Amino acid sequence: MADVFFKRVTSKELLDNPEIILKCIEKISLLKELPRNELIALKIHFGEKGNTSYIKSDFLVPLVRFLKKNNKPFLFETNTLYRGMRMNSIDHINLAYAHGFSKLNIPIIIGDGIFGNDYFEVQIAKKHFQSCFLASALKDIKFMLVLSHFTGHMLTGFGAAIKNLGMGCASRKGKFSQHCEVSPKIDKDKCIFCGNCFKICPQNAIEKVEEKYFIIEEKCIGCAQCISACSQGAVKIIWSYQYNLISEKMAEYAYAVTKTVKCFYINFCIYITKECDCMNKEKTSILPDIGILFSLDPVSIDKASLDLVNNNSNKDLIKELHPQIDYLHQLYYAQEIGLGFLDYKLIEI
Repeated sequence: MADVFFKRVTSKELLDNPEIILKCIEKISLLKELPRNELIALKIHFGEKGNTSYIKSDFLVPLVRFLKKNNKPFLFETNTLYRGMRMNSIDHINLAYAHGFSKLNIPIIIGDGIFGNDYFEVQIAKKHFQSCFLASALKDIKFMLVLSHFTGHMLTGFGAAIKNLGMGCASRKGKFSQHCEVSPKIDKDKCIFCGNCFKICPQNAIEKVEEKYFIIEEKCIGCAQCISACSQGAVKIIWSYQYNLISEKMAEYAYAVTKTVKCFYINFCIYITKECDCMNKEKTSILPDIGILFSLDPVSIDKASLDLVNNNSNKDLIKELHPQIDYLHQLYYAQEIGLGFLDYKLIEI
């Protein structure tokens, strides 16, 4: 069983008083193991262009100021598989600047190189992977503060710390190895030929044939943006197998990261949206802000975040948002492989 600390707070309160995060960290001694003069990675998602629900840099100003006293903090991310502002390091860093992260006055490191091809292998010998292809910069990092925005997710039901580790720290090759068998299909009977999936596909993997659309599996990277874009529910994945597969692969990659880097976790359960911050448009919050959580265990903090979300909505909200997905599978499998514990003690600050 792991301790998970919880502070009730809203995004407005954090903007008005960002010292809240630092005070919580100091009170629970989350970073007491940090030595002096060490590189400290802050793993974060900068949000896709057009998205506004990502963790705001304003929340982090006091925390960064504190870390800079004795250590060398920097913002850490990796590039995406799909086309967009985060597919290469140059555009990715420019987007981070546009989203306000330059105000932190610390370096931004895109850890898998300019185009996401720089990696090193970590041996794990699990069910799906003997080794994982992580962002190359991780091999030189000893400590990482994993800052995760809890959201719904079209492939795993929800995403938080485990996703931020497993998908967010993988190189391009590693991301593809997690997605490669997740290819959706288009139901010809439901398709109304609106073209939304065709327009949004980042890989040009959808083609038109006689007033219908088809997905070319060889080009598909499994990003599932077409599923979100379809208003008719015509684009689907055969979830009976695929959702378990990608959740397990993601958990194994998260395990590989924790074998390499000592991690500390903060989950932000504020401005919770149906889909993740990779969406290139503004998303509506589906639940009032709940707060922030702190832990040394990625499984426990994700389970506690999930329970708070469902309890505060008075229903199984994640199942309602993504009914085809067994969203608990990533947590049970993560515990099975030794990533962390499902049982936790919630301590309100």
